[in-house]
Amino acid sequence: MANETLQRDRSTDLGVVRINNEAIMTIAAAAATEVGGVHRLGGGIRTTLYEAIFRRTCYKGVRIKMREGDVKLSISIVVEYGSDISRIADEVQNNVKRAVEKMSGLVLSAVDVIVEGVHARISLEKERKI
Repeated sequence: MANETLQRDRSTDLGVVRINNEAIMTIAAAAATEVGGVHRLGGGIRTTLYEAIFRRTCYKGVRIKMREGDVKLSISIVVEYGSDISRIADEVQNNVKRAVEKMSGLVLSAVDVIVEGVHARISLEKERKI
């Protein structure tokens, strides 16, 4: 696909139902943030650079790649300090796959999780001493 836009069309008696990339990425982002230990989704400057260089759509730390019916998602997250990163990444993969497949009817070939960072809460007293 030239512009890498997935449009899943389904004809009904009343017309056509179409699900676009933004809807899929919104579902994935919401499912990822439901997992305990996920502080927030990643992204930031990396997302902006990725979009500019590779001309692919990113949405709130979520990237979608398609090739001939093969759909793959990449989710960037920041986890809470002290969390079990492996457990959280596994849960994010499972939750995203389940939510996207249930809501859209798509079958995902992969859900890659990139842990961009760890959010550590630093007390105000420690910050003032630095």
